[in-house]
Amino acid sequence: MRKLFICLALTALTLMSGCSASVLIPPLPGPFMIPSSVGTVYNAYAIGADERGFQTIIEDEMIEAGIQSEILNEKKLNILDLSTYAYNGHVYVVGVYDEKEDFQHIRKIVRKNKNVNSLTTYLFPENDNACDKADDYMIQMAVKSALLNDDSVWGTNIAVKSVQCNVVLMGRVADINEAITAGKIATGINGVKGVKSFIRSTRQNKYLRQRKQIAAAMR
Repeated sequence: MRKLFICLALTALTLMSGCSASVLIPPLPGPFMIPSSVGTVYNAYAIGADERGFQTIIEDEMIEAGIQSEILNEKKLNILDLSTYAYNGHVYVVGVYDEKEDFQHIRKIVRKNKNVNSLTTYLFPENDNACDKADDYMIQMAVKSALLNDDSVWGTNIAVKSVQCNVVLMGRVADINEAITAGKIATGINGVKGVKSFIRSTRQNKYLRQRKQIAAAMR
């Protein structure tokens, strides 16, 4: 069924690209770049394969862009190696911190966004003896490539961030087996010191939402 949806999404977006009445979406930074032409086959494929709905993807991209901009413009944060990711309104800020006060600054920025459901920070202290940015980039690309080349994982659904040669995985997948496989793939990449996975399955998200609804009803 998911493959059928992808084919339909590709067809629809291809037809839209040649129509003067196409819906235009502003380009937004993040794990999934959606250009204003809604357009390449790769991006259409990524959107079709995503476990989130199209509207949720756009909302998450808006959250990411807003928070990342606030972080970059915050004068009290001296570290620029911070990346923001959002999935179903759940925000993850991953990177390097300089001082413990940085956590408070980040929380304050995220709290201002009313569309955020929760915040998870996964930050490493600044360390001059740790891997450099070139090493992180190579590891990040190697992990992403391995995920995309493995048929048992929808690699386009998973964001990869390497910090001091530690890999952080985020995203939403169809089932827990994909999350486990993704972690094993990342662990097997040369140069990786450790792997932290924040990947959740769609079924797990539904279960957590049901628990919240039940808890709210019992109050």
